[in-house]
Amino acid sequence: MTTSHETGFDGSYISAIAARLDENRDTVVLEDDDRIYSGKALQDMIDHLDRALWSQGVRPGDRVALIAPITATAIAARYAASQIGAVTVFCPGAGTPERLAVFLSRIAPSHVIVFPETADAVAAAGASTALSVGAVDGAVNLLAVQPGVDGVHPAVTVGANDDCVVVASGGTTGVSKASIRSVGAYRRLVDLGSNPGRRQLVCTPLAYIAQTMVDATLLGGGTVVLRRSADPGVIIDTVQRRHITHLTLVEPQLVEFAYDDTLSDADLSSLIMLTHVGADAAPALRTKLLRRLGSPVLAKTYGASEFGLASILAGPAYTLCSSHLATAGRPRPDIGLRVVDDTGTPVRDGRSGFIEVDTPEQAYAYSVSPANSGFLPDGWFHTGDVGLIHEGYLQIRGRAGDRRRTARGDRFPVDLQQVLCSNPAVRYAVAIPAPAGADQPFGAAIVLDASSGEDVLTDLNAHLVARAPEFAGTPIVIVDHVPTTEQGKPDRAVISSLVFPSTQIG
Repeated sequence: MTTSHETGFDGSYISAIAARLDENRDTVVLEDDDRIYSGKALQDMIDHLDRALWSQGVRPGDRVALIAPITATAIAARYAASQIGAVTVFCPGAGTPERLAVFLSRIAPSHVIVFPETADAVAAAGASTALSVGAVDGAVNLLAVQPGVDGVHPAVTVGANDDCVVVASGGTTGVSKASIRSVGAYRRLVDLGSNPGRRQLVCTPLAYIAQTMVDATLLGGGTVVLRRSADPGVIIDTVQRRHITHLTLVEPQLVEFAYDDTLSDADLSSLIMLTHVGADAAPALRTKLLRRLGSPVLAKTYGASEFGLASILAGPAYTLCSSHLATAGRPRPDIGLRVVDDTGTPVRDGRSGFIEVDTPEQAYAYSVSPANSGFLPDGWFHTGDVGLIHEGYLQIRGRAGDRRRTARGDRFPVDLQQVLCSNPAVRYAVAIPAPAGADQPFGAAIVLDASSGEDVLTDLNAHLVARAPEFAGTPIVIVDHVPTTEQGKPDRAVISSLVFPSTQIG
């Protein structure tokens, strides 16, 4: 496997992190709910697990899957496997043992590492060698292994084009896909430069963007704070007590955070950037969030596990007076991003089309490639998203499969969300495309504002008739909290079962 970007290789991500941990050997670099680690303490754990993994047969190029909690031991176990030159995979919480087994079959790991918190998953290891960090029935406890001479191994050298990580997608519509990155590509993904003052809070599963945030922060010389809970009260308390500077939340988590009762009395002055990911975020919702938070710290990104970060809206462009609140910011200047029509021909400025990207840190394939995987022969990636570029800013309309034709033109879920969130009675709205046979193009789940009236659904339909008649009669359910996936994204399947119960099978 080679890519056009594999030049100027500066070593693996794990060698760079090891050097940074040595620099910060006496400084706190990582903490979780149970313990605080200096650079030396973390590296000592990594080295022990490295020798234990080697003694259990892990070798360079092997795929090692981790079914992990949000803990320092999970980070150390992955780094230990990387030091050996193994290819690491943080597995998603697939929802059921059967879905996890399917995911594991797609990545074909030689070894599967579980933890006491994920002990039930050992049954999904199948033919893979089951290991654990902590005591788990049916697995070899790496912490109890005394490697001796069996753990001593020669220095491992990896090349820029060797496989490094397999990263799970969100799996919103099924079992997660898994994209493969080279050593060089992953180093570029997480090497954001020196930033020793960064204090990153991570409270989302490590299988997704969280692992890259951990790696980027430690490589930059900063400090990572892990929390198992994404409860808004826990997050707000941790931001205050640990002087967090950077926080990334999935959209439903951000709404819960912004409307938590303790927020008004909290001191969030340390927070430099609060990034939200994983959903469309209509401009009306962004306006509500800006007013709730009261300071211009929000950032909205566009990216994916396959290609990394493509654009970001932040700073003056993400304020109440900005004209760019409907966008995902300007595309990064060091990447390729084009909007094309059905034939692959670039469209002119301001016209919608399919978004394709080419980034230096891009994955090169899926572990098992579906038909129309998106990886194109010219090295670009076809995202499956529809959007446009206008005056240099990228606007995401939505997934191509979510587009619906109406009497007033093509519409996407974000269009309905915009109209609903513009009503003062609605705190948050998530729209989903209607299944085949439904009378309306979309349905929605909404969270009401505390001050909403009694006959709110009738009022909302009148609001739709006045503002966007193509959405009149939209089926809407009121929920206290938007159902979410393990990743924290809106759970479209659950929302669909609530909004369109008569179309569900079984």
